[in-house]
Amino acid sequence: MNQEPSVDFVYPDDELNEEENLYREASRRFLRVMNIQADYVARAENKNAAIWSTAYALGLAICEGVSITDRASELGISPQALSKYIKEFEQRLGFSAGGYGYKQN
Repeated sequence: MNQEPSVDFVYPDDELNEEENLYREASRRFLRVMNIQADYVARAENKNAAIWSTAYALGLAICEGVSITDRASELGISPQALSKYIKEFEQRLGFSAGGYGYKQN
């Protein structure tokens, strides 16, 4: 007689574990950022602006030494447009001001 799989199966993520695993939590957060970034770029009309805006929002080293104004000029858009892309991505992530955003006091 065929038996159904056990309903007692517990996925590893569902295990109740009192010990906090900081590496697991960090990897989940990073995976979330990667998924949001991929979705943001995939859905953007201007892929190059979306890629660079995510890099600036995350403060990636590839942006060092190039201002938002200079990068926007290379992309053929206004600095305000690039800043808007950056803010949109930051809002999706739920945080603000990577290393390159304009901060208001």
